[in-house]
Amino acid sequence: MTVNSVLIAAIAVVFAAAALLAIIRMIKGPSILDRAIASDVLLSEVLCILGAEAVINKHMYTLPIMLMISATGILGTVAVARFVARRDRAKLREDER
Repeated sequence: MTVNSVLIAAIAVVFAAAALLAIIRMIKGPSILDRAIASDVLLSEVLCILGAEAVINKHMYTLPIMLMISATGILGTVAVARFVARRDRAKLREDER
């Protein structure tokens, strides 16, 4: 085994464990914010995997894909934050009545 193959195996194990934990958090919840953070973590992991693959294979073909995934993650996070903020404002108004 070469050092390169050992490092690739280690990267795969770490990312697989992190992805599994993020998916478990997405399923269990308990709140929408927990699920949103878990999906952001999963998107970040995908970005890291694509970046690691680009470094290992010495190319930049995945850069546009990485940019689109990061834009999707940012827009999703903003959408969830706005949804929660509106829900909290509505709850405050009901409590004032």
